[in-house]
This record gives sequence, C-alpha cells and structure tokens, in this order.
Amino acid sequence: MSVAIKREILVSILESTIENNNVREKDISKGARVPHELTKEILMKLHKEKLLKLEDADKIIVDSLQRLKIAEKAITLGADIERIARFLTWIEFESFSRSVFEANGFEVKKNLRFTWLKKRWEIDILGLKKPIIISADCKHWHKKWSGAASIRAAKNQIERTKALAEASRNMMNRIGISGWRHAYFIPVILSLSPSQYKFYKGTPIVPILQLKDFLEKVMIHLDEITSFHVSYPSLDDFK
Repeated sequence: MSVAIKREILVSILESTIENNNVREKDISKGARVPHELTKEILMKLHKEKLLKLEDADKIIVDSLQRLKIAEKAITLGADIERIARFLTWIEFESFSRSVFEANGFEVKKNLRFTWLKKRWEIDILGLKKPIIISADCKHWHKKWSGAASIRAAKNQIERTKALAEASRNMMNRIGISGWRHAYFIPVILSLSPSQYKFYKGTPIVPILQLKDFLEKVMIHLDEITSFHVSYPSLDDFK
C-alpha cells in the first residue's frame, strides 16, 4: 500500500467530516479516488489505531481529537499543511486546546484584551494554575510556518506576555489571580504542525498534540524557559 493512497484517504476523511459526521466509506473512496476495497482496508486499520470509529461496517465517526490526529498523520505522510488547515476549524483547534488545559487542572480564559502603555493587546488563551500563567497564541498554518514565521510569532508572543505581566497588578480580578502572592507568566506558541524550532529565546513552540506533555512538565523546566515573574503585595505587607 503506497503512502500516497493512505495520505489521500486521510485527507478525504478530514474534508468529508468537517461539517458532517454521517459519512460513509463510499464518500471517502470517492473523495480520495481510491477503490472501495482498498479504502475499506485502510479505514479498518485506522479504526484499530483508534483514529476513527466504524459503525455498521461503513459509517465513519470522528471527534475533534481524532480529526487533529488524522491531520497530523496526513502531514507526516507528506500532505500540504495549507491544504490540511482548510479542513480544520479554528473552533476545533481552540476547543481542543482548552480541553487539554482543563484536563491538566488549569482554569482557562480566552481572548483576553487589555491596554498597556497606550497599546491594545490580546491573548488567545490564558491557562492559570497557581503560580503558573500560560499565555498561549494559537497559530494557523502555512508553508513557511516552520521557519521565520514561527520565530516572528514567538517574538510577538513574548511582547504580549511581558505586557500582560507588567499590567497584571492592575487587573488581577480580570485575569483571575486575586489572592495570588506571585505568578510566572509563560509565553507559548501552539500550532498543529511542528516548527523546525522547539524554542525561540526560551519560548516553547508546542505542537497541539504535545500540549498535554508540555503542561505536565512545565513546572519541572521552569528555569529553562522564558517567563516573567511578578510578585503581588498582600494586606499583611502593609501592617
């Protein structure tokens, strides 16, 4: 079985299930231009790998996590990133990110907008787990993502996160850190596809399917990554 055939079936699954979770084997076969018997064989293997669920022999059911895994596998097999990106919704990407944060004990805030030093800023996702605040920028994908674009994204996220850390004493309630004595603000870039850089100046560039592993280990590696530490006074400090 050629890599190209498996890749095209994966892409066809993504395209067919973007708005419809009632897809049949014949739809995948037609979209991928692969004979039915070969399509059935590959779908059965994907079912065994838990990348999709088969019902009634030919009905295909996938959830958001499976769609992300299928996308990653297709890219690994040589699919064009921009092509794959068209079949993944921003809501899927953001919702999956949120679910991973919450499963690891983080409170999540989305699209936090604030003003600091007469400039408007916005953070896509904040993950809060005392004393850690993950400031994440969710990036869509394009051909040049693995190079200069990922570096620019990291530079911009460092600036946003620094601004948030500096402004945080004035917006503790909005951020959700009232009562905290200190916090580490950590800039992070999230993307579907890996960059050729895992870090830029200590800022992690994390493929979305590696987010769980990153969150589990972030405290252990705190000294190795970029963070902005802020201390907050309590009433006791003024007695």
